[in-house]
Amino acid sequence: MAQYACATIQRGHILRKKYVLSAIGAVLASVLWFVFKSYTDPIFAANSVAELKGVEINGDRQWLLTRGCNRGNPVILFLHGGPGMPAMYTAHDFQRPLERDFVVAHWDQRGAGKSYRADLNPATMTMTQMLADAETVVEHLRAEFGVEKVFLVGHSHGTYFGALLAEKRPDLFHAYVGLGQIGDPAHERAVQEAIIRAKFDERGDPPPEITNANREKLLFEIGGELANARSLWPLLRTGLMAPEYNLGDVMNVTKGPQFAQAHLDYDVSGGYGPPPTGFEIPVYVVMGAEDAVTPVSLAKEWFDTVDAPEKAWIVFDNAAHFPHFEKPEEFAEFMARVRDETIANAPSTQKGAAPLPRFGLHCR
Repeated sequence: MAQYACATIQRGHILRKKYVLSAIGAVLASVLWFVFKSYTDPIFAANSVAELKGVEINGDRQWLLTRGCNRGNPVILFLHGGPGMPAMYTAHDFQRPLERDFVVAHWDQRGAGKSYRADLNPATMTMTQMLADAETVVEHLRAEFGVEKVFLVGHSHGTYFGALLAEKRPDLFHAYVGLGQIGDPAHERAVQEAIIRAKFDERGDPPPEITNANREKLLFEIGGELANARSLWPLLRTGLMAPEYNLGDVMNVTKGPQFAQAHLDYDVSGGYGPPPTGFEIPVYVVMGAEDAVTPVSLAKEWFDTVDAPEKAWIVFDNAAHFPHFEKPEEFAEFMARVRDETIANAPSTQKGAAPLPRFGLHCR
């Protein structure tokens, strides 16, 4: 009997040891995944594309993520904001619906995200150079996917950058789409502060002192960054789970904006002022109704002065500065509308993808 009891206890120790070792192994595997991951999920569909790679762009290695259910679909180039704040690490969370109808290309610009490097020459951080980089990226996409033009989508600071690019090279683009469109940067802070004070007044709270140190925190607190969140956490959580970004890339996310703010030279006509207003291609602006970062009123003032063959103003309710992230299905439907309005005989949604969880879930 005693021997049986001893054997039972011994087996229990062995099982507990196995469980502990399994748990330790799972933790180590998770840590290693966070530290070293740098890939994009495959899409199991005929003629699909899911590629993450570094590309030589005018003497600098920069990173491109291209994904779509069918590489024969129209191409979108997504210009991130900041300056220097990448959007690639949010792609896995918002763009799966877009991948049904488009090939979506995210580009970490010079000195941003995966393209950040400590030895980058600050003298190359000019808007003239950034525009040249963008043209090279578009030429790469044209050659890679056999298209004459792509759709240009800019977010936040990417709308200033995108408007300059669309004005300069209309021959490269079907249309320009601005998300969280910049209006007049000179008036932005004053309007932000008025919105913050009004929101606090609505709540019956005393208006806060607004400083450079707490401005972003307050914009989140009033729902002006994300309509349904009061902190950076949803974006941070999304970034941590991005397969395309390893731990080093995540740590570089904040370094890009700091580097750009310190060194970016707006060596273009008008400097960092209101974006240009004369375009040879259709212009679409999508705003979140609660956007207080690039205030809706300033964006509308800019939009009203735009001269373009066609233009449209769209506001997403229950969204703020990230309408594409907060309303991904609505944004995908909107971009399908833009495609249909700007491309003759636009291809319909491509079918044939296996509806496997995470891997091409939204392909059909």
